[in-house]
Amino acid sequence: MPTMELKDRLNSVARKVETLRQRYLSLLGQKKDMERTIERQELEIARLEKEVNQLKIDNEFLRVARSIPASPEAVARYKGQLSKMVRDIDRCIKQLNA
Repeated sequence: MPTMELKDRLNSVARKVETLRQRYLSLLGQKKDMERTIERQELEIARLEKEVNQLKIDNEFLRVARSIPASPEAVARYKGQLSKMVRDIDRCIKQLNA
């Protein structure tokens, strides 16, 4: 009889090991799915951050453009400001592409 008890226990342990293996494989699959989801969301966040930055730049240009008075001195001053902004944007683009 001790041999039967040992076989029963061994079978019980084998079933538990198989159950744990199945759970491990299931969790591993879930982990991979979640990693892919995180990667997609990080790409989306980066895209949205770029879009927000571009909208901020557009907003600043519009704000400056609307505030330009008709005097020649003011126009020259604002042209200088716009040129500086364009240089800043070009510098930022070069940094992003590097």
